[in-house]
Amino acid sequence: MITELKTSGLPIYLDVTTCNLEFRDNLTCAGSVSRTAGQLKGLLCADPVPDENEPCYSAYRDIAFEGDRVVFQQHDFRYDITVIQPGTIAGECKKTSGHYHGYIPGQANTYPEVYEVLLGQAIFILQKVMNFDREEEPVTDDLKAVFVEAGQAIIIPPFYGHCSINAGTGPLVFSNIAVVSCPIHYEPIRRKHGLAVYAQREGDVVNLIPNPYYQHVPTPQRVLPKENPALGITFGKPVYESFLQDSEKFEFLIHPAAYESEMRLMLDQIIP
Repeated sequence: MITELKTSGLPIYLDVTTCNLEFRDNLTCAGSVSRTAGQLKGLLCADPVPDENEPCYSAYRDIAFEGDRVVFQQHDFRYDITVIQPGTIAGECKKTSGHYHGYIPGQANTYPEVYEVLLGQAIFILQKVMNFDREEEPVTDDLKAVFVEAGQAIIIPPFYGHCSINAGTGPLVFSNIAVVSCPIHYEPIRRKHGLAVYAQREGDVVNLIPNPYYQHVPTPQRVLPKENPALGITFGKPVYESFLQDSEKFEFLIHPAAYESEMRLMLDQIIP
């Protein structure tokens, strides 16, 4: 079964059986990588994993029409899409590996990022750790589980390590706009066997389970995202389209200091 990802605003099609993407009408993709359960070993709740060849996710990099690509390149931005397979690994919802972003040159902040759900239901785990780049016990100042539906988007604020979880029963497809030159730090997450919580499915319920390798972690807040048109985030409007219409709204990706309070307010709607 082939379905069009209409929420993207682009001619992108998903094979629901294989979870592969197809790009049409001269929309191009620079390449893709896939990860299996075995390649996520050490980041999952289960150890060892039942089947190391179990597919988990695929990431498609630098997607754009050629006429639009120059606009992304002028800002040092890139539009990517990730597909997380449905299902669980020993009860844990399939997810990405997770990482922190590095520091912006000459600034005191790390790089933010935009995530947009195109299909399915996502939980984005966000943990704020200021000492992520030091080989010491991470101090988790804030821990959020953001529940995001198709057509919604969030901004990952500076200093928040993050991973993406497929909380639905079908494929999860989400896009991101990120800074190409942003350093990515995977090792701090790997040292702690993942982020501070795992998402375990029990029937129709997804529970957040503490990662025992972390110490002194706050109780995770379950939150819903808020839109912010001033920052290019309008629910139901594709992020790709928003960026091309007014790329200056995405200045927060390069100069986040002036927008920190706005980014925090977009993640303060706690689920009762």
